Amino acid sequence: MLYIILKGQIMIYILPKLNYNTGINYNKQNYTTPAYTRYNQPYDTVEFTGKSLPSEYKTVFEYLSAEILGKNKRFPVGGNLLSASKIKEAVNNLFKSNLIFENFEKSDVNKIKWHSYIPQDIRSFSIDKINIAREVRLKQWANILESPETNKEINPKLAKKLKDNQPLKLVIWDAITSEIKADNRHIPVPFNAKALYETIERFEIIHPKDRAVTCAKPSFLEFYTHRLRDNLLMEMGLSNKEAVWVKIPSLKHDPHHQEENIAKLEILSNKNWCTRSSMDKAREALMDGDFYIYLKRNKSSRIWEAVTGMTTHKGKIEQIQGKENDNIVPLNLVGEIKDFIKTSGLQCNSGVIDEGPKAIQAILISEKLNEKNPVSGKTFFKAIKDKDYNTVFVFLNKSVRRNENGLLEIENYKPYYNLNAEHGYVVPYSMFGINENELLSQVEKIDGDLVLCHKNKLFNSEITVFPPNLKSVGGRVICNNEQYMKFQDDILRIVDGDVKRIFISGI
Repeated sequence: MLYIILKGQIMIYILPKLNYNTGINYNKQNYTTPAYTRYNQPYDTVEFTGKSLPSEYKTVFEYLSAEILGKNKRFPVGGNLLSASKIKEAVNNLFKSNLIFENFEKSDVNKIKWHSYIPQDIRSFSIDKINIAREVRLKQWANILESPETNKEINPKLAKKLKDNQPLKLVIWDAITSEIKADNRHIPVPFNAKALYETIERFEIIHPKDRAVTCAKPSFLEFYTHRLRDNLLMEMGLSNKEAVWVKIPSLKHDPHHQEENIAKLEILSNKNWCTRSSMDKAREALMDGDFYIYLKRNKSSRIWEAVTGMTTHKGKIEQIQGKENDNIVPLNLVGEIKDFIKTSGLQCNSGVIDEGPKAIQAILISEKLNEKNPVSGKTFFKAIKDKDYNTVFVFLNKSVRRNENGLLEIENYKPYYNLNAEHGYVVPYSMFGINENELLSQVEKIDGDLVLCHKNKLFNSEITVFPPNLKSVGGRVICNNEQYMKFQDDILRIVDGDVKRIFISGI
């Protein structure tokens, strides 16, 4: 084993066993080949990273470049090139080789964790639009970074910052592409010269000894997004608040500022919302009604976060989304949202559609999830999260008992819940975030009916594996033909072969 020490960096070369029968001459040059040509070496190498202390880099962006390249395997940069003395040259060479602005990662319809009630045709259609939007937005950013001096979208001050500063360009490019994954629907943040310039200035003043901590949170992307939002809120006279509701008028209500309002909606939207997932979604969201966004400042970082969005249709609140875009009103904000709707004189639509619940159901779902069980002390949300399905069935108003085997016996089963008996507000279990495969996994006996289907396909059971411990059903099994064909043997088993107790819908 040969140790080589270069300016504080340790590289270990593990020499191969010599095969004296081959006559190969392993000369000195073989052993001292630089690590960055390791792919052509006839021996194995083990490299310690060449990164220097954060304070040793000439600029904060050279330090951040070393951090980026040290974690990103996409760029062929060896660890010995990440030191303070070599990082600038390494980044410059990456730009010269055209390896930075390579093809973007496309969103893959099969890798997205879709809500079960979103139809396949909507999924495929939206993915195509998302990938087009990614391409357009990334091309815009690439053009700005490649030719800042001649690009008309940026001002002279920003152009001066960017000119010949490849480490800064790498930090910006890494930031705006960091959210782009095959398993999500994000597109890059929009470009804004003022916000970008202010973000650069904020990072430039970070003291060298504070770089490791101060650069970590908020990140370059998080601070840039905050500057986009805060600048906009300052223009609206709202930046001095801790939390604020923003109303963005529809295209019909404010026809003279359509493009301006579309841009506002995209800037203020959470990255998980459809209004940030394609170039025309923000326009579509403002086509029929106004849009309301609730923003709060993060307590520690003070940056703005979009926590709730509400669409309207024909003057009524249509849909309410939280940060996760999961059709569940943020549990800790239900009261705030209801108060805002009431004081604003707004009304809510009701109903459940393929894209999710309307406003009334969305609020009722979250109120249900906030309910607390007097025995266990858990909320419905906590019981689901803990996979405490004995308690979950209690919340679903099912009589449940645990038998001597430790398994559950329930009175009956249907895959949907009536939120309000008086108004008939019914939702499928999936809208509570319940996985039916897991919910039924501990059930051994059902005294009454096992209902797997409904006249509305949205309310069909989503089990993909027949309950492994289910031995008997006292009543009927109600299913559609597809479910029967898939689980025929198990269905016959749990009714003791009595076909008269099997009801197949649609036949």
